[in-house]
Amino acid sequence: MEKSKLPSLRRKDRYRKKRIIFGWKPPPISWLKCDIASDWNNGNHQSGASWILRNSEGKVLMNGRRSFVGISSKLEASFESWSWALESMKNLHFNAIIFASDDHDMISAINKPSAWPSLKFYSTKLLVWLHDIVDWKVQFHSHKDIMGAKLIA
Repeated sequence: MEKSKLPSLRRKDRYRKKRIIFGWKPPPISWLKCDIASDWNNGNHQSGASWILRNSEGKVLMNGRRSFVGISSKLEASFESWSWALESMKNLHFNAIIFASDDHDMISAINKPSAWPSLKFYSTKLLVWLHDIVDWKVQFHSHKDIMGAKLIA
Protein backbone atom coordinates (compact mmCIF):
# COMPACT_ATOMS: atom_id res chain seq x y z
CA MET A 1 0.00 0.00 0.00
CA GLU A 2 1.21 3.48 -0.80
CA LYS A 3 2.58 5.41 2.12
CA SER A 4 0.50 8.48 1.21
CA LYS A 5 -2.76 6.56 1.76
CA LEU A 6 -1.88 5.37 5.27
CA PRO A 7 -2.79 8.61 7.11
CA SER A 8 -6.16 8.66 5.35
CA LEU A 9 -6.87 5.06 6.41
CA ARG A 10 -5.83 5.76 10.00
CA ARG A 11 -8.12 8.78 10.07
CA LYS A 12 -11.03 6.62 8.84
CA ASP A 13 -10.26 3.99 11.51
CA ARG A 14 -10.28 6.65 14.24
CA TYR A 15 -13.57 8.00 12.92
CA ARG A 16 -15.13 4.51 12.93
CA LYS A 17 -13.97 3.90 16.52
CA LYS A 18 -15.34 7.27 17.62
CA ARG A 19 -18.74 6.45 16.08
CA ILE A 20 -18.84 3.19 18.03
CA ILE A 21 -18.03 4.96 21.31
CA PHE A 22 -20.91 7.41 20.86
CA GLY A 23 -23.54 4.75 20.17
CA TRP A 24 -24.07 4.13 16.49
CA LYS A 25 -22.00 1.24 15.16
CA PRO A 26 -20.86 1.47 11.53
CA PRO A 27 -21.18 -1.44 9.12
CA PRO A 28 -18.10 -3.08 7.62
CA ILE A 29 -16.50 -1.25 4.71
CA SER A 30 -18.48 -1.77 1.47
CA TRP A 31 -21.68 -2.46 3.44
CA LEU A 32 -24.49 -0.07 4.29
CA LYS A 33 -26.54 0.09 7.46
CA CYS A 34 -30.25 0.84 7.61
CA ASP A 35 -31.57 1.68 11.07
CA ILE A 36 -35.32 1.03 11.27
CA ALA A 37 -37.58 2.44 13.98
CA SER A 38 -41.25 2.74 14.76
CA ASP A 39 -43.41 4.45 17.34
CA TRP A 40 -46.99 3.46 18.08
CA ASN A 41 -49.81 5.36 19.77
CA ASN A 42 -52.49 3.08 21.19
CA GLY A 43 -54.91 5.95 21.75
CA ASN A 44 -55.36 6.87 18.09
CA HIS A 45 -54.02 3.68 16.45
CA GLN A 46 -51.35 5.56 14.53
CA SER A 47 -47.69 4.81 14.14
CA GLY A 48 -44.66 6.63 12.86
CA ALA A 49 -41.85 4.91 11.00
CA SER A 50 -38.39 5.94 9.91
CA TRP A 51 -35.25 4.52 8.39
CA ILE A 52 -31.78 5.99 8.04
CA LEU A 53 -29.29 4.57 5.55
CA ARG A 54 -25.60 5.21 6.26
CA ASN A 55 -22.32 4.05 4.78
CA SER A 56 -19.35 2.64 6.71
CA GLU A 57 -18.11 6.16 7.48
CA GLY A 58 -21.42 7.08 9.09
CA LYS A 59 -22.46 9.44 6.30
CA VAL A 60 -26.23 9.54 5.88
CA LEU A 61 -27.02 8.57 2.30
CA MET A 62 -30.81 8.66 2.54
CA ASN A 63 -33.60 8.60 5.08
CA GLY A 64 -37.33 8.27 5.14
CA ARG A 65 -40.21 8.98 7.46
CA ARG A 66 -43.89 8.22 7.23
CA SER A 67 -46.97 7.52 9.29
CA PHE A 68 -49.51 4.71 9.26
CA VAL A 69 -53.13 4.77 10.43
CA GLY A 70 -55.32 1.94 11.67
CA ILE A 71 -52.42 0.20 13.40
CA SER A 72 -53.73 -2.02 16.19
CA SER A 73 -50.52 -3.03 18.00
CA LYS A 74 -46.87 -2.27 18.55
CA LEU A 75 -46.03 -5.46 16.63
CA GLU A 76 -48.06 -4.34 13.63
CA ALA A 77 -46.35 -0.92 13.77
CA SER A 78 -42.95 -2.60 13.72
CA PHE A 79 -43.97 -4.86 10.83
CA GLU A 80 -45.22 -1.91 8.75
CA SER A 81 -41.96 -0.05 9.44
CA TRP A 82 -39.88 -3.05 8.40
CA SER A 83 -41.97 -3.67 5.27
CA TRP A 84 -41.69 -0.07 4.18
CA ALA A 85 -37.92 0.11 4.84
CA LEU A 86 -37.24 -3.15 2.97
CA GLU A 87 -39.43 -2.09 0.06
CA SER A 88 -37.57 1.23 -0.07
CA MET A 89 -34.14 -0.42 -0.15
CA LYS A 90 -35.28 -2.82 -2.87
CA ASN A 91 -36.80 -0.06 -4.99
CA LEU A 92 -33.70 2.11 -4.55
CA HIS A 93 -31.53 -0.85 -5.68
CA PHE A 94 -29.30 -0.96 -2.60
CA ASN A 95 -27.52 -4.18 -1.63
CA ALA A 96 -25.12 -5.35 1.09
CA ILE A 97 -27.22 -3.86 3.87
CA ILE A 98 -27.31 -4.50 7.59
CA PHE A 99 -30.82 -3.79 8.85
CA ALA A 100 -30.81 -2.76 12.51
CA SER A 101 -33.75 -2.41 14.87
CA ASP A 102 -34.58 -2.58 18.55
CA ASP A 103 -37.41 -5.06 17.89
CA HIS A 104 -35.83 -8.26 19.17
CA ASP A 105 -38.84 -10.46 18.35
CA MET A 106 -39.09 -9.35 14.72
CA ILE A 107 -35.35 -9.81 14.17
CA SER A 108 -35.42 -13.24 15.78
CA ALA A 109 -38.40 -14.24 13.62
CA ILE A 110 -36.55 -13.16 10.46
CA ASN A 111 -33.32 -14.91 11.44
CA LYS A 112 -35.01 -18.13 12.60
CA PRO A 113 -38.66 -18.32 11.50
CA SER A 114 -39.16 -21.89 12.73
CA ALA A 115 -38.45 -20.81 16.31
CA TRP A 116 -41.11 -18.07 16.10
CA PRO A 117 -44.30 -19.70 14.75
CA SER A 118 -46.48 -16.97 16.23
CA LEU A 119 -44.72 -14.43 13.99
CA LYS A 120 -44.65 -16.59 10.86
CA PHE A 121 -47.07 -14.31 9.02
CA TYR A 122 -44.73 -11.34 9.54
CA SER A 123 -41.42 -13.11 8.95
CA THR A 124 -42.65 -14.76 5.74
CA LYS A 125 -43.66 -11.44 4.23
CA LEU A 126 -40.42 -9.72 5.29
CA LEU A 127 -38.29 -12.56 3.94
CA VAL A 128 -39.97 -12.11 0.54
CA TRP A 129 -38.73 -8.50 0.50
CA LEU A 130 -35.28 -9.54 1.71
CA HIS A 131 -35.04 -12.18 -1.01
CA ASP A 132 -34.74 -9.36 -3.57
CA ILE A 133 -31.80 -7.74 -1.77
CA VAL A 134 -28.34 -9.16 -2.45
CA ASP A 135 -26.32 -9.61 0.77
CA TRP A 136 -28.28 -8.62 3.84
CA LYS A 137 -28.20 -9.15 7.59
CA VAL A 138 -30.63 -8.20 10.33
CA GLN A 139 -29.33 -7.29 13.75
CA PHE A 140 -30.69 -6.25 17.10
CA HIS A 141 -29.44 -2.90 18.33
CA SER A 142 -30.44 -1.16 21.51
CA HIS A 143 -32.71 1.86 21.56
CA LYS A 144 -29.71 4.17 22.02
CA ASP A 145 -27.83 2.61 19.08
CA ILE A 146 -30.60 3.59 16.66
CA MET A 147 -31.53 6.82 18.44
CA GLY A 148 -31.52 8.89 15.25
CA ALA A 149 -34.19 6.74 13.64
CA LYS A 150 -36.16 6.50 16.91
CA LEU A 151 -36.32 10.28 17.26
CA ILE A 152 -37.57 10.68 13.70
CA ALA A 153 -40.27 7.99 14.03
